[in-house]
This record gives sequence, structure tokens and C-alpha cells, in this order.
Amino acid sequence: MVIKIRCQLQIDPPADGAWNMAVDESLLAAASARQQPTLRFYQWDSPTLSLGYFQPFEDRNHHPASLKADVVRRLSGGGAILHDRELTYSLVLPAIHPLARDTQLLYDAVHRALVQILRIAIAGAPRWQVEPCTESSEQDRFLCFQRRFLGDILLSREGTTRHKVVGSAQRRRRGAVLQHGSILLGRSEVATELPGIRELTGIDIRPETLLATMPTALAKSLNLDLSPAEFSTDRNSATGLIRQEKYSTESWTKRR
Repeated sequence: MVIKIRCQLQIDPPADGAWNMAVDESLLAAASARQQPTLRFYQWDSPTLSLGYFQPFEDRNHHPASLKADVVRRLSGGGAILHDRELTYSLVLPAIHPLARDTQLLYDAVHRALVQILRIAIAGAPRWQVEPCTESSEQDRFLCFQRRFLGDILLSREGTTRHKVVGSAQRRRRGAVLQHGSILLGRSEVATELPGIRELTGIDIRPETLLATMPTALAKSLNLDLSPAEFSTDRNSATGLIRQEKYSTESWTKRR
């Protein structure tokens, strides 16, 4: 008999980029120190460009349309993401979880569940197919959603270009792993070159619709037993300190 691992489920209201990244880091710390897994869903209160950990800050000049958007640097690597009309998830797993030690297996387990959910969500657009990416390409592009990596989720239609609609990235710390990713629901006015699911299929998927099924589907794929997250003053204070001392500072955002 396989024993499910208890996991917190946290669904947050829209917030700024510095707070969202601080929460993800605080959850990663909890997974490392207290073996506490958490599945989190969140959104952004304004269009925000998140730079990958290794991206030079000056590279954002390659994308003039987003220069007036807020900017934050992620803990994870990869290309820049323009967070706007999307649903974002994060998952932190401690070392005790079997998938915490294998980057690709974890990536695939999460995306496999997301593929099934999105196939149901766009069932009204039968000419469109949701499929995993089978090869990497264009890894030097500034925006993550213009890159392709093994396991990314693509929308495709016969005779048309494949469009990336889900991408994820990881960061490890003391045996624990953070994986977070974006589901591109609609086109942002500051990244018009990236159509979302709505523009491609004509189907307007609301975040609330995905949240009705996505936690259960991911829990099944990852063998997790979900329960509502418990909040405390100390936890919020710790997150606020990370936000203030790290993600809100130019020294972090412009460190590269």
C-alpha cells in the first residue's frame, strides 16, 4: 500500500511580484527545515516581469514593451516571464518525497496532470491539441514562453505553429525542491507576441475553473494528501522580511 504524504494547499489572492517570490522562498525553507510540502496557487496584482536567477538585468532592454512593468528576480532559473493573465502554481517537496530527487520526473508528473486538465478545458475547440514538448529549442530567447524545453506544454493545431502555454522551473535547497510555473490563459498587453489559450482557442478559461480541479489532479499525480494551509503571524512576518530584505531590493533584482 502506497502511503500518501500530507501536503498543505494554499490558494492566495493576487499580490505583487516581491511578495509572491518571498512566499515561494519561505515555503521552500519550510520544506527543507520541517519536511513540510505545500501546493500553492497564486496570481499577480499587476503585469510583472520575473527574471530568471541567472539572467542579466540589462537583458530586459531586449523587450521594450515591458520596460514599464514591475520587475522581480526569481529564485529559479530560465527565461523571463511576463506574469499577467495567468494562473501560477508552486510546489515545494521535502527530500522525503520520491520525486524530490529527480528533476525531470517531477517536472513530468506535474505537467502530465496539467495536460489532462487543459485537454478537458479546451474540449470545445476540437481542432486544438494539448501536448508535451518533446525537444528543446530556442533556449537563448529572452522570454521563457519563446523557448522550448522537454516537457513544456504546447497548444498546436494542424498547419499552425506550436504555442507554449505552460512552463515551469525549479530550485533546490538542502534536499528540498521548489517547482513553480505559469499557465498562460490570455495575452498580456505588454507581451503581445505571446498569445494565450483564449486567443488561440477562443475559450476563456477562468482561474477559478482550473482551481476547481487542479489541486485534486496534482495531488493524485504526486501521491499527496491535501489539507488547507495553516497561517501564523510568525510565518507571515518571516515572509515579509524576505520580501523586504531581498525581493524588494535593487541589490537582488539587479545582481546580475
